[in-house]
Amino acid sequence: MARIINYWSFICALLFVVFFFIAFYHSSLLNINLCLASILFFISIAGFFGINNWTSALRSILTVVISGVLIFVTGVILFTGYLFS
Repeated sequence: MARIINYWSFICALLFVVFFFIAFYHSSLLNINLCLASILFFISIAGFFGINNWTSALRSILTVVISGVLIFVTGVILFTGYLFS
């Protein structure tokens, strides 16, 4: 089960990066992107239990890094947007 979570969380991380660039042009979707990236971060932490070899370990680390960067960048954009509005 954890192996499936590991794989699909990586796929979702890549999809959320694409969604970020779509949401970048429609600012109302950035809140949704932040919530989904936060959920993905915790799911990707659970994906560490599905590590069997170095490829699955690399996939888990990349998923955590991608989701963490998405949370940080989206949070900064939203914070500065609320700050200057």
